Amino acid sequence: MSRTALVILALTVSPVTASAADPVEFRRDVIAALSRAGCNQGACHGSPQGKNGFRLSLRGGDPDLDFLTLTKEQGGRRVNRQTPYDSLILLKGSGRVLHQGGAVFGRNDPAYRMIARWVAEGCRDEKPAALARLEVIPGAGRLDEPERQLAVRAHFADGSVRDVTDLTVFSSSDPDAPVTPGGLVRFARTADAAVLVRYLDGITSARLVYIKPDTAFTFRGPRPANYIDELVFAKQKELQLLPAAVCSDEVFLRRVYLDVIGTLPTAEEASAFLDSKEPDKRTKLVDQLLGRDEYALFWALKWADILRGSPTTISDRGVHSFHRYLVRMVAEDRPVTAFARDLLTGSGNTLNKPAANFFRVARTPEEAAEAAAQLFMGVRMQCAKCHNHPFEGITQTDYYGLAAYFAQVQYKGTQFGLDDEIVYLAPGREVQNPLTRKPQPPVAFGAPAPRSTPDDDRRRAFADWLTSPANKFFAPSVVNRIWYHLLGKGIVDPVDDFRDTNPPSNPELLKALADEFARGGYRLKPLIRTILNSRTYQLAGDGPAQSPQAANPDRYFTKAMVRMLSAEQALDAVSLATGVPETFKGFPTGTRAVDLPEGGIDHPFLQAFSRPVRDVTCECAREDDPSLPQVLHMLNNAGVLAKVRSPKGHVAGWLKDGKSPEWIVEQVYLATLSRRPTARERDLVAKHLATVGDKTAGLQDVQHALLNLNEFLLRH
Repeated sequence: MSRTALVILALTVSPVTASAADPVEFRRDVIAALSRAGCNQGACHGSPQGKNGFRLSLRGGDPDLDFLTLTKEQGGRRVNRQTPYDSLILLKGSGRVLHQGGAVFGRNDPAYRMIARWVAEGCRDEKPAALARLEVIPGAGRLDEPERQLAVRAHFADGSVRDVTDLTVFSSSDPDAPVTPGGLVRFARTADAAVLVRYLDGITSARLVYIKPDTAFTFRGPRPANYIDELVFAKQKELQLLPAAVCSDEVFLRRVYLDVIGTLPTAEEASAFLDSKEPDKRTKLVDQLLGRDEYALFWALKWADILRGSPTTISDRGVHSFHRYLVRMVAEDRPVTAFARDLLTGSGNTLNKPAANFFRVARTPEEAAEAAAQLFMGVRMQCAKCHNHPFEGITQTDYYGLAAYFAQVQYKGTQFGLDDEIVYLAPGREVQNPLTRKPQPPVAFGAPAPRSTPDDDRRRAFADWLTSPANKFFAPSVVNRIWYHLLGKGIVDPVDDFRDTNPPSNPELLKALADEFARGGYRLKPLIRTILNSRTYQLAGDGPAQSPQAANPDRYFTKAMVRMLSAEQALDAVSLATGVPETFKGFPTGTRAVDLPEGGIDHPFLQAFSRPVRDVTCECAREDDPSLPQVLHMLNNAGVLAKVRSPKGHVAGWLKDGKSPEWIVEQVYLATLSRRPTARERDLVAKHLATVGDKTAGLQDVQHALLNLNEFLLRH
């Protein structure tokens, strides 16, 4: 840090620094010192069972319990009022007495000194004013130098302000910008990092950007096609990153088919697109694909995954009804606000009112609250069921306040294996807050529900709040999920983990997409169309070498993300390329794997490629990385080999029609890889066919080889 910055920092902070003569307060100082040392974290004494007979409340959530534990348990031997430095809490914490956790602070550590002073002053426990907010000094901004010392002020409800830097827990979102326990941020390279600041139950963050100058850097990239590119390339330019070139027509063709309708183009479709000379053929292809029936089926699959639509959770008939509802919703391009309202307020017979199946999966108020938050707000609040969120300002009251909206939901009917289960409301039912041990009124992250009568459906009030244009969660969460499906990584990643310590890689982009989504009536097709037509989506999978002074490019969409085809896509691609459809028990011939309404269907190929059983509300259930069993499955699987060698397949049919081997080779490439063979590939294939007596077997060998290429198995 520069000398000037240090002087400014000292002038700013020192007027509110607590005097060493001020008495130590247990709830402000000692609890914070224990948190700073890590004593009350979940992996240590803050676990429900504690460690070695010593239990603290998690991150100081119950100061009464902590005071009792420190001063009364074990005969009060954890504190020694006569010789404070011989207190067991200090002897073990400093490592002078054997401690399984090792030394967590030294004798000169502020936390050690604070606890020692508290003991020396008689272990008092007063009730200070509540913490109102935290202030980080200096705040967010762009740095001129690679180091920044942060200071933290705590503002309390009585108007007092204290410097609590020495009692604050710091953490960084970026390994290239680590922060010391004392709040010194050191950038190892260009980076955009959020530093989390936690003191008592207060959490805030400061976003810091440092650019390590590279005088040789000159930004070069494709010409922007829309506002997405302008914002993406601006961020890349700021961080000294270079984007890849725009991908070839062959790559775009295959990519957009897989991303929009879940399958490959036919040989005829590939040929027509590649031969077209129209300058806007990519835009026209996007429009054509969004208008196809397969689009609705493929994107319904994505919603069914995270809504956990399977016979286990919903029943056999129920999952089919639910799937048809999802397909209609996508096909009609219904506003996602209306879709969310359908799910969150669903009632009635779930066969006739399929949206009510949301509550068959999330069967308790707590499960419904967790699912709603994760699906439509991108917030994982499960841990707040037992304690305040460790990395976000989400409290137990937030958790049970959200659950209270769903407290009245009940079920009846057991006919036909619960197929006719009915969701209804039972007035008078409430959720108990475990902290207050009283009924918890409905509240959505600090926004209390409007007044209602016992007969009112509280869920409607929650849906109103959620889908309001003023809601800061809904639109960003939805657009981030769509971006993830098309680009392979969320702007916030993981896609359903919005929090201060996991900031968006490009906040301006996320906001622009969310604003456009809202202006467009919360419809998915316009959003998807805009993303697909961007140069960012159309970048190649291999990019230029980056400057050593640049930021880590992994978060900033400098090139297309290469990932494994999903289980359904891989099976459908094999079927389409060979011309032999797969058969699924109980479904008509021609049904694609991506059309199946069920999760966890008993099919060896889908199981080998990790088709999810739909038991979690998370995109993480699908695996993007290839595995050895999958590779072996493609190489040796009897079903794949049978399709390649089938007399009803493409190769056998083309030979029967008298097509030349050269023509068939081109069609095999188009049907399998969505491109024509290169001159070198034509020569290799011709040499192979010349050495094989059986022309049919030779051409089938070629197709089997193509099916096992990375180019076929990967979306790139």
